[in-house]
Amino acid sequence: MPGFFRPTKHLKRKVHPVPSVHHSGSNGAIGSQSHPYPGQSSQNKSSWTEASRSSAAQETLRMEQLQESTANLDLQQVSSVCPINLLQQRNVPRVEPAAAPEPGLSTHLRKLNCCSDVFQCTLVNIPHTLAMLKQVKLPLGLIFQPFKDSREPPLLITDVPPRCTTCQTYINPFITFIDQQHWKCNACFSLNDVPGNFLYDPMTGSNCNPHSRPELQHAALEFMVPLEYQARRPRPVTYLFVFDVSYNAVETGYLGIVCKTLLENIDRLPGDSQTRIGFITFDSTVNFYHLHSSLTRPRMMVVADVDDIFIPSEDKLLVNLRQSRQLVVSLLEEFPVAFRETQKRQCAFGPALQAAQKLLKYCGGRVSAFLTQLPNVGCGSLQPREDPGDSTLGAKHFAPAIDFYKVLALELCGQQTGVDLFLLSQRYTDLASVACLPRYTCGYVYYYPAFHHIHSSALVEKLQLEFQRHLTRSIGYEGLLRIRYTQGLMLDTYYGNSFLQTTQMLSLPCVCPQAEFAFLMMIDGAVTESSFVVFQSSLLYTSCQGERRVRIYTYCLPVVSSLSEVYAGVNIAAMVGILSKMAVDRSVRLCLAYTRDELMRVLIDALVAYRVSMCSPKRSTFTIPRSLQQLPLYVLALLKQPAFQTDAAMSLDERVFTMSQLMIQPLTLVLRMVYPDLYKIDDYLNSESADNISLERGKETVKRPALVQLMAENLTLQGAFLIDCGNVLYIWVGRHCSTSFLDGVLGVTSYTSLPGTLTLLPILQNPASKLIQALLGSLRKERLYHAPCFIIKDDSTSRSVFIKRLVDDRTETAMSYYEFLLHLKERVCK
Repeated sequence: MPGFFRPTKHLKRKVHPVPSVHHSGSNGAIGSQSHPYPGQSSQNKSSWTEASRSSAAQETLRMEQLQESTANLDLQQVSSVCPINLLQQRNVPRVEPAAAPEPGLSTHLRKLNCCSDVFQCTLVNIPHTLAMLKQVKLPLGLIFQPFKDSREPPLLITDVPPRCTTCQTYINPFITFIDQQHWKCNACFSLNDVPGNFLYDPMTGSNCNPHSRPELQHAALEFMVPLEYQARRPRPVTYLFVFDVSYNAVETGYLGIVCKTLLENIDRLPGDSQTRIGFITFDSTVNFYHLHSSLTRPRMMVVADVDDIFIPSEDKLLVNLRQSRQLVVSLLEEFPVAFRETQKRQCAFGPALQAAQKLLKYCGGRVSAFLTQLPNVGCGSLQPREDPGDSTLGAKHFAPAIDFYKVLALELCGQQTGVDLFLLSQRYTDLASVACLPRYTCGYVYYYPAFHHIHSSALVEKLQLEFQRHLTRSIGYEGLLRIRYTQGLMLDTYYGNSFLQTTQMLSLPCVCPQAEFAFLMMIDGAVTESSFVVFQSSLLYTSCQGERRVRIYTYCLPVVSSLSEVYAGVNIAAMVGILSKMAVDRSVRLCLAYTRDELMRVLIDALVAYRVSMCSPKRSTFTIPRSLQQLPLYVLALLKQPAFQTDAAMSLDERVFTMSQLMIQPLTLVLRMVYPDLYKIDDYLNSESADNISLERGKETVKRPALVQLMAENLTLQGAFLIDCGNVLYIWVGRHCSTSFLDGVLGVTSYTSLPGTLTLLPILQNPASKLIQALLGSLRKERLYHAPCFIIKDDSTSRSVFIKRLVDDRTETAMSYYEFLLHLKERVCK
């Protein structure tokens, strides 16, 4: 097996010690017991007899569908396993992203299955043995978003669904009924009693057909946890802001922008009448703010001894937002000017975080921390370790320098406190160390290198928009995520921003809709007990309205016994997502050179495995199944990704941040970071008009232009091209670009009057500008990070920034796509 797929001692079955997590969860297993119900009386047994006849017929049909679901490949899957000569079809490797293949299930079961924008598996047809998985040499990985605002939202039900008494899996559309009193779990195959209330129809006062229940008709459900299952009442939403007010912070000017944004959105913070708020500032000291409603103005309290942090009074520092609103507004108005004359260059970031941990010890909450320099006072102090001349980048650069931030993060996670980190620094800040805070508390890093409120207008806009979204987006608190799967599968490695409490349970102090997690799976023995497997995520969380809820998604995939069916079910998008996360993990634990070798090894092993098992090894042609056609291109793109290039001219913090994005961002954005989308937009303006912008339910929808292959030969000097790199957008303008585009979109009369690099696209009141702005808005929609748009002239010094994104072309240090295919042929067909 390739090194990527070998179990890692650190992640497999090993869990770091952590303080006990205080969840407002259940006193017992939710839904695990049968509750007495009026419909369970003996006089309704005849009603059950009638319902069971219909139920038996439906059960027979369901079993036939399960048996027939994997009998044959459909036309789409037959096409996906047809061998192609990759060298002959190299010019059309990717125009549109590869769509996820449909699992080999019956049409009825596909309709019942969970939406593919929540769950994605690298192999939608699961090999039935470990030997078969090893034979194809492809990773079996699962990527999912348990809190996603899906295009098919979960159905809200009033009752608690029944659960398996053995493994606690919730009943779902893919279970089977053995008889009128028992159902079989599709995760552990245990038999369970059918609860009486599950058969009772309150509308008719009699027993009903269980197959008509919503739990068996929908794979996405949500319900509110009854009070009897809660150990305590949900705690109020608490916001704590930790601001750097040192000399460096004042120089950046970020505080005025952040305070203004917070003032504008103070009434939009998710929560209810019990929402609480507090503030901490730090330089060489740690400062608290007394905001109790009995005061007439805020009062600052200074703790100078940062080696022994104590909390003056929790009830005065964390106050009810509604009751103390005027004091909070006054404090935010004073902050930008209060530290204007400071000369303190020290940074007591560690002690300030310790203070935040102690302040939220019994209530949990959400910390928004801002940092502008390397911490250098008290606990958590760091030393510079960036060496521009060292090309052997690896664990000594990407792993935390000290354990302080990881240990503190685990303590914060244990008390249900999440941390989001905003890093605005002119110099190296050791992001690899301080990023442990969001890494283990389900938070995020927001990075603004060389930020200045006057000289970096694009970053100012980025900070404003990201902080506003950070303040106002929907979020879940006190989360506990469990992932359950069919017996015979085994979780090998986990990727994501959270703490893995056990091999199946994650602690999520704060969880947002964009939160994505991934698992690398293995087959433990053989998956032969059933003709399909299920994956079920159940997220227990507290809503901003103080409701304790459970959201359930169930995903069903067939088990197959032929290699053709396995290859037909390859999901390239999910495969690339898993490979990118594995590459980040290996880079942090080992080194970049090893990661690059492993990416090549994974690709070559997969191609050789196909050649040996499905083709004649003696054939000289370079054949590959159509389902794997895009894999070489994406692996080449990963090798060219700046985060994995040893010679890339990027700072260590920037490289760590890029790796973080590849690890935690939603799959659609990871794909764009690896292989960007290129559009020709001057023709788009000519063929489209402002009439194409339509309003549907108050939302702007725009028809996007066709994708262009990432090759310089497709660029024309008469055109303008937009490239979407996931975290940034670039518009390249040819020197002979039409004046209508220059005037209508860029607001200049000629190419020569256009600056070398524009950091903000002007907003003009004409149809062409409105259409381009609408296109950018549609591309940026629902992203966690705002993607700034830069305009680059063909003859500017920044031209190389755009050109190096053309993955198919040759660079000074990397092969073109065609050269890469020739290299692969030599390695595979030897």
